[in-house]
Amino acid sequence: MAETMMAIGYKWWKTQGGVKYTIFNALSFIFGPFFAVNMWIFHFTNGRFFLYTLINLVMDLIFAFPLNIFFQKVGAYKLKKFKSKHLFYTAFAYSFINYGFQKLVEKGDVNSQS
Repeated sequence: MAETMMAIGYKWWKTQGGVKYTIFNALSFIFGPFFAVNMWIFHFTNGRFFLYTLINLVMDLIFAFPLNIFFQKVGAYKLKKFKSKHLFYTAFAYSFINYGFQKLVEKGDVNSQS
């Protein structure tokens, strides 16, 4: 959501319907396909960082290029001061943040069971 707030201020992309629709659109992406794909990737790559990174690389490339073009054509959003490569860089960076967060959560679970 922080990225969405920055996108509104810096006019990185635009959605029809104003700020309310932009936030709704972002929430539907965050808690929809991104959440589901992230959970499946964690499930199938548990404990294998290299495989996790490789699968995220491929998925983020697919999102940033062919899917991004599709979402723009169907009117979900229109990139303005943001490019496909920026979508890829941010999505790939989030994968490392997610992995680190997951490791902290797992570490907390181990410590609480001791």
